[in-house]
Amino acid sequence: MDANAVGREYPDGFGYKRLGFLQGQSIGSTGDTIISVQDGTKYIVRQVTISNFSASATGADVGVHTSTGAGGVDVADTQTLTGATSTASYVNLTLSAAANANVFTAPALYFNVNAAASGVTCDVAIYGDIVRL
Repeated sequence: MDANAVGREYPDGFGYKRLGFLQGQSIGSTGDTIISVQDGTKYIVRQVTISNFSASATGADVGVHTSTGAGGVDVADTQTLTGATSTASYVNLTLSAAANANVFTAPALYFNVNAAASGVTCDVAIYGDIVRL
């Protein structure tokens, strides 16, 4: 095996992969946006990063869940964005106890905006480990 080649490996052979991504996501109104989970049928969520804010989003409340309306299992409980002030800012959401203890099988997760920041967009990335393809 060539130690410098990874092209023959599958995503479940690596740790810490981007599982899902939303680019230019509006947080200007409340509601849910679906995030499709890529490559895995069983996965562990390790991090939810929100970045590239178009304007200050301080005060917006967001979370990630397995069902719409902030329902199902909380991956990242609804929390207020602090320090989210510009394109140079990023926020890592605090994961829930369930996210720190469970392997997920949902084919999609839901990014929920509970309190909006008018006219603001951002990028949302979910990172983790694939347990099974």
